[in-house]
Amino acid sequence: MSDRLPVRTRNATVLVIDPSPIDRAQICECLSQLADIHVLAAGDTEQALQLVRQARPSMVLLDSAQKGIDGIALTRAIRAWEQSGGNQVFSPWTPIVFLSSINDEDLLAQGILAGGDDFVCKPVSEVVLLAKVRAMLRIAARQREICEVHRQLKDIATLDSLTGIPNRRYFDDTLVSEWKRCLRTETPLSIVLSDVDFFKQFNDIYGHQAGDACLKAVASTLSESLFRVEDSVARYGGEEFVAILPGTDASGAYAVAERMRQSARELCIPHEKGIGGQLSCSFGVASIYPSPDRIPHQLLRFADAGLYAAKRAGRNRVEISSEMLN
Repeated sequence: MSDRLPVRTRNATVLVIDPSPIDRAQICECLSQLADIHVLAAGDTEQALQLVRQARPSMVLLDSAQKGIDGIALTRAIRAWEQSGGNQVFSPWTPIVFLSSINDEDLLAQGILAGGDDFVCKPVSEVVLLAKVRAMLRIAARQREICEVHRQLKDIATLDSLTGIPNRRYFDDTLVSEWKRCLRTETPLSIVLSDVDFFKQFNDIYGHQAGDACLKAVASTLSESLFRVEDSVARYGGEEFVAILPGTDASGAYAVAERMRQSARELCIPHEKGIGGQLSCSFGVASIYPSPDRIPHQLLRFADAGLYAAKRAGRNRVEISSEMLN
């Protein structure tokens, strides 16, 4: 029977951690029988952790008993690093298989509780080791597939299908999370609510396909007007868009809104019923220092008041809400 791995486990990386150069070489030689497997080796904890962070191996073979490496502590360190990977819903998971010449049930239990997944006694049987590696790589590959599907589903759930920018659901979730963060850091939070001027008339004159193309162009140019990675713009609904600007005060938010207004105008989209015969957008700005006695959607209400003021003043302009809290 061939030792070639199934397609989904090809190009996997296996990290062998063993303080004994002889044992490391033997294990690496054994793994070389598996096609398309890249093998890395480390002889101490520091080197092992560095390789885990840099190479992100598909699985780890770890000697848990020899002097020079505390396998239990190293396993905990690997799991802690995986869990520190930001706000990912699914954290990366690397199968860890212990290799040990000591058949100690307590040691095995400690290793599994620390985050290990399996245990192989030394001297290692090549047949058993290769079978364990195949099994763990299949599991790890499937987990990566699940994570990728989940990421795609999350994108579908939080992206607007027409414009490709974040949707209302994303905005609602982000507003709450940024409100809490700005409350902790005692920094301002601003939002900019915008609306395409006379969009109903645009659809009536040029048709819904042209209207969709218009919204795509506006969404793109508004997104490109945000220069900081922490800022984001979402489609709020219909022809309305909203930007969240954490750590930005009212004057800074006004400057961003004005840049967005100009960028929309510079699209030079003809609009027979528009301002000066071209498409334009109006903007309402609101800024606040979050506090426990206020709620995030107060900010949205103030921005909506600013947008209404911009429309009453003639459209194609930016207005800061006069109702905004100080």
